[in-house]
Amino acid sequence: MRGLAGRRGVTLAIAVVLWAVPVVAQAEAGAAACGGRGQAPAAATDHELRTSVLCLLNQVRENHGIPPLEFNESLRRSASVHSVSMVRSRTLSHYGPGGSTVLIRVARAGYLASASRFRVAENIGAGAGQEFGSPRAIVSAWMQSPGHRENILDRGLRDFGVGVAQGNPYGHDRNAATYTVDFGTRWH
Repeated sequence: MRGLAGRRGVTLAIAVVLWAVPVVAQAEAGAAACGGRGQAPAAATDHELRTSVLCLLNQVRENHGIPPLEFNESLRRSASVHSVSMVRSRTLSHYGPGGSTVLIRVARAGYLASASRFRVAENIGAGAGQEFGSPRAIVSAWMQSPGHRENILDRGLRDFGVGVAQGNPYGHDRNAATYTVDFGTRWH
């Protein structure tokens, strides 16, 4: 597990489970189609923030000649629960209350139900305002962090879900957001 932290600006952390290799990405070239990508958290709904992150991640992959990630509802549920948990517990961590890990959370959400083999990885981050809390700012920060970038550009990860919670682990700033992206691949 790796992490970068800061009280001001964007806070990030990364975890990779099983065979996943840490990877982080450079953001947004050609992101004009991703509506709401530059919106401050208070100016957008959670759905708009999630959708913009999904779009930006796939545009980054496309710009690098990598097939897009497929949206997965189980991974979205896992990521959403974790984002809310981090805001409530005031902790930016890959470990949830009670010590849950990304592997435990994606299994609880049903993603691994019929899998014989799998890989999972997770990117998390939080920021406030348009400059640090918008989808564009979060994806850009992930792309500048080697581990996060690796996850985003990992050809072996095929599925993903984004979770967003209003507020951040350092206080419940109404113009802040906490993001989780759970990535996965499973074989049946």
